[in-house]
Amino acid sequence: MSIPSLKFVGSVSPDPSLDLPHEDAPRQAAAQAPAPLPPAPGLTAFTAAPAPVEAATPDADPPAPYTAPAPAAAEELLVQFQPGLDPARIEQALASVSATPLEIIRGALPGQEDGLLLRVALPEGVEEAGAIALLSLQPGVDFAEENFTVSVAAVSNDASYTNGSLWGMYGDATAQKNAFGSQAGEAWAAGATGSSKIVVGVIDSGINYTHADLYLNVWINQGEIPISFRSKLSDADRDGQITFRDLNQAANAGFVSDLNRNGRIDAGDLLRDTRWANKDDQDRNGYRDDLFGWDFVNNDNDPFDDNGHGTHVSGTIGAIGGNGTGVAGVAWNVQILALKFLGANGSGSLGNAVKALDYYTAAGKATTVQDFVATNNSWGGGGYSSAMQAAIDRTAQAGNLFIAAAGNSASNTDGTGSYPANYSTLASAGYEAVVSVAALTSTGSLASFSNYGATTVDLAAPGQGILSTTANGGYGTMSGTSMAAPHVTGAVALYAAANQGDSAAEIRAALLDSATATASLAGRTATGGRLDAEAMLRAGEGDTTPIPPPPTGGRIYGTTASETLTGTAGADILSGVPQSGNFLGKGTIDALRGLAGNDIFLLGDARGLFYNDGLASAAGRSDYGRILDFQRGDRIQLSDDVGVYFLRSETLSGAAGTAIYADTDGNRRFTTVDELVGHVLGTTPLGASDFLFA
Repeated sequence: MSIPSLKFVGSVSPDPSLDLPHEDAPRQAAAQAPAPLPPAPGLTAFTAAPAPVEAATPDADPPAPYTAPAPAAAEELLVQFQPGLDPARIEQALASVSATPLEIIRGALPGQEDGLLLRVALPEGVEEAGAIALLSLQPGVDFAEENFTVSVAAVSNDASYTNGSLWGMYGDATAQKNAFGSQAGEAWAAGATGSSKIVVGVIDSGINYTHADLYLNVWINQGEIPISFRSKLSDADRDGQITFRDLNQAANAGFVSDLNRNGRIDAGDLLRDTRWANKDDQDRNGYRDDLFGWDFVNNDNDPFDDNGHGTHVSGTIGAIGGNGTGVAGVAWNVQILALKFLGANGSGSLGNAVKALDYYTAAGKATTVQDFVATNNSWGGGGYSSAMQAAIDRTAQAGNLFIAAAGNSASNTDGTGSYPANYSTLASAGYEAVVSVAALTSTGSLASFSNYGATTVDLAAPGQGILSTTANGGYGTMSGTSMAAPHVTGAVALYAAANQGDSAAEIRAALLDSATATASLAGRTATGGRLDAEAMLRAGEGDTTPIPPPPTGGRIYGTTASETLTGTAGADILSGVPQSGNFLGKGTIDALRGLAGNDIFLLGDARGLFYNDGLASAAGRSDYGRILDFQRGDRIQLSDDVGVYFLRSETLSGAAGTAIYADTDGNRRFTTVDELVGHVLGTTPLGASDFLFA
């Protein structure tokens, strides 16, 4: 898609020819992920060297406060260019700061409409902040920012365990009781153990895919199953796909071999089997032989965990249950897509995190037999990133939740943001896809290391002394919000399996509405409560626990009639058209008044342009949104289905203000037939930073 731009017409801008692309416009999902990529003209594709393998050292001390790491390297930036930019202009922009292109993160595949997102290096002696400022001023540059290093949000504190230590799975009605557990045991007792059709992404350090408690739940990319024998494989459980549960059945013995001699068929066997790893990118997604995910650290198809963090997280989400071995995850039956971007030392680059999330988003779009519902993101560090925000926007628009560890610095994230947990998709996707998870102790206290926030952290889950799978094939305990987030991801997988067809927004609502009120969390999380997997399942059946009081501000939607909508003293989202359905305001004039707070006024969303009468011969002055009290800090959301919008000083219905026209005839210049979609009353000047696109 093209990034929409704003053209000032008439007296609104001192420069009528000024063309400003919106700085925060969400980049809607591209169909394919970009590694390895062919180089763009004048650029060289870069492959990262393998990270050294280091053994994780257990730490017997209490968890230390989490400190955000420094940027990956002071000389590395991420630079987003506008779509269709001539390669010579790209080279000219990079030359302004003597930057050298290292890697194409996104946007270089043929047919993609987004511009290039590049990782570039600055020469020694060039100051980073100055280079960012200078690059941002270059024609055709959308943004430039640091390529932050991020790391795991957990601390290992005990490599042993005893009976009864799996407290995070208990409830107040399980055989071994702990009221502050996730209540997963009660969900199992009710018959909910998950489904192999549900796919969750673990964006982390990889997974030990040979582990006896994980191997059956490792995702298989249906598009990479060799064509030569795909039709001959037996779908033993008749779920419409081939999983490791099928490949471990006798009917498929002729197509697999236990090459690692551990007595079972797992991903390690298939990666060594040239019948499967046949060096053919069958699904044409740019990743050759990506049978089980991708390793973005080493740029290969083997996401094996050489740190241990990702395997521990994966076990909490989906260790095999009911097999008499080791531990059980919240969802006994699920597919875990391993997306490795953290290396052996537990850290990784933000650019690789973007690629990992985009891979998950694209894989979900490519399948019709699996249900992609959420990614688990137990990592953090660095600051706000436009590139990461855009990737989260894309996955939200595709219908996926982004579940994130709140962070381990014992900080209030309402005041000091912790990323990625502090990102939001309300404006870009029309709902909040990010779920921020704090850590709870076995006695019901907020863990001493856990971040919190009455508006920015959603709920808590078990996060201290959590027993799970380890990369060496065994089991161990770890603590951190990294361990809390996968309890929530597992519960989301359970719910999605039992409520197929529910949207991401509905799943999130069931999760938060069913949170159990907890004294230690009052005023410290948005729900004031903790995860209750069993109550979440009941919420899907219409039996909910009491809903907590709504936070200040809200979402206010209109009907199919013309009306006036008034917000609250908080930050509101106001839309004159209904939240769902096909009616987008045709023939109506709605007045929107936000009052106090930083409000968002919707004149378009993922469904398309609002207030479009569809008449090519008229400007559509009989339907538009009137924004009555726009002020600094407010924003206006437009549809990215239109490439250009025009801002024009006009008096409508006796009120002076700025009219917003959509370039519906696509000629990129204002004419009398361009569609009027909004009118902002008053004299407040509007700039690119006042707009969002969805």
